[in-house]
Amino acid sequence: MKTKHITPAKAIHPGEILLDELEAREISEKEFAIKSGIQADQLNEIIKGKRGITPEHADLIGKGLDMEPTIWQNLQNLYELDLVKKR
Repeated sequence: MKTKHITPAKAIHPGEILLDELEAREISEKEFAIKSGIQADQLNEIIKGKRGITPEHADLIGKGLDMEPTIWQNLQNLYELDLVKKR
């Protein structure tokens, strides 16, 4: 039996996933900006999908959420790849 791969209709920006994670943990954007050390305006742009997650951001997000930073960098890479595929 062939495995079917499901591809979302639109690429999901990692900022959307970050927002979901913050909401699940009941952490406000402001609290997370302070905890992670990411400038509040940059964090807001990431969450709104207006800014990508840099390796530095991935490291800070990972530390702030007690997760591996590579998760966040991989999400950014997958997002960018999806955008290229959809051209």
